[in-house]
Amino acid sequence: MYAKCGAIDAAAKVFDHLHVKDQVSWNTMISGFDQNGFSKQSLSSFCLMLRNDIQPSNYAIISTLSSLSDIVMCRQVHNLVLKHGMSGDIVLENALLSSYAKSGEMDSCECLFRKMADRRNGVSWNSMISGYIQNGLMQKAMDFVWFMIHNGPKMDGFTFATVLSACASIAALDSGMEIHAFGIRSHLETDVVVGSALVDMYGKSGRIDYASRVFESMNSRNEFSWNSMISGYARHGNGDKALKVFREMQQWGQEPDLVTFVGVLSACSHAGLVEEGSKYFESMKNHGLVPQMEHYSCMIDILGRTGKLNEMEDFIKKMPVRPNNLIWRTVLVACRRSKDGAKSGIWKQASEMLLELEPENPVNYVLISSMYAYRGRWEDVAKTRTAMRTLPVKKEAGRSWVTLHDGLHVFVAGDRSHPNTEEIYAKLHVLIQKIRDEFALYDIDMETKEELLSYHSEKLAVAFVLTRSCRVPIRIMKNLRVCGDCHSAFCYISKIVGRKITLRDCNRFHHFENGKCSCGDFW
Repeated sequence: MYAKCGAIDAAAKVFDHLHVKDQVSWNTMISGFDQNGFSKQSLSSFCLMLRNDIQPSNYAIISTLSSLSDIVMCRQVHNLVLKHGMSGDIVLENALLSSYAKSGEMDSCECLFRKMADRRNGVSWNSMISGYIQNGLMQKAMDFVWFMIHNGPKMDGFTFATVLSACASIAALDSGMEIHAFGIRSHLETDVVVGSALVDMYGKSGRIDYASRVFESMNSRNEFSWNSMISGYARHGNGDKALKVFREMQQWGQEPDLVTFVGVLSACSHAGLVEEGSKYFESMKNHGLVPQMEHYSCMIDILGRTGKLNEMEDFIKKMPVRPNNLIWRTVLVACRRSKDGAKSGIWKQASEMLLELEPENPVNYVLISSMYAYRGRWEDVAKTRTAMRTLPVKKEAGRSWVTLHDGLHVFVAGDRSHPNTEEIYAKLHVLIQKIRDEFALYDIDMETKEELLSYHSEKLAVAFVLTRSCRVPIRIMKNLRVCGDCHSAFCYISKIVGRKITLRDCNRFHHFENGKCSCGDFW
């Protein structure tokens, strides 16, 4: 009772006073710790039970496995299962699959899955798919889905939603559409979970029109459905449509949550709607919601994007919580965007706080170096870059990828590992020749400048697609924010080749057509 009510300390006191602790008593404490988020205590109780010569039950082992993400401990528990002859229990084996996946040991998952040939159920298949996704093995996850379709049980709504989430994370539109087709044939398109996942997948894969079509066809919607549509419109820069959906959500009687307001405020930020953003931020308390750091960050972004640096500084001073690294990084990005950012004193404060809070994060050094460069302080730029080179963790490399009929193609800056490298660079040089004079980088000569900017990962990706003879839609995904120079280049490239180009970076979608971008150069 105490454990189920969240009073785990009281449960532990009662347990400690028991003169006789049987298997049920130990099971209760192990699962109680696990259910209340105390994974270390759950594991400790399990080990203590073994030392007291209590035979472990399936229930105790399953509870322990649910809190494990350490491969060594997972293997030890697996050995215990084999020792006590429990390997025929499908629930326990599914728990082992999940634990191995959380530990990043997918080879062990595959080995165990093969041995479960006659006992697999839907949970087993879902655990494998989820494991591949959790460990970033998207292509293996998709291959496993096709294997399941032809060899496994009928896919349920949870499996469809899980796979669609994987497609959304890498913007694999074609694969997502195939899964959508399977969902229709399986009569799952009316499932609210599947429908919500479809809205999310299409929104994150660049087809906000398809997301809207699915959303409008849904007979019932949950909070995830509404949030996915709102954030989808926000990500595509359609602020007005996002706010319209939010108002419609309230008319339907669906209560907004914290995630809803992140989407709403992001929509206001991308569309430059300062007054609306302030109004919605203040309205959170009317719904019994307390703003989190993400909401404060959105408000700072709204003010910073529109050049209201003084208002941004006042807002930070009035915050009831101490600004964290997310807040200060947002401030620094806002100052870098603004024409008056270098004049404002808050960028210096943001730089000092970021180095204090995250002294080993290379992203902070890149932002600070950029601000010094903008002010012409080249000695400080050199010092910052020198400090960055001594960091134990290096800056995340920019990656761009495209999905074509023959699979996923990934590029990094200056990449020459692709089989079609010569053809890609030849195409890129033709494009760059026409737009060479449009680039600007602060402290390097023109020859180096052209070389660096020409080989950014997103340019390699677009050149690769343009080498293909078929006029496939050009959809490029990038893990970092697109730089201003590449953004300008894509505008020119769309006009040069006469084709629409969709680029998704870590912040939003950019739709380039005839020399212009849907964001209006406001991102």
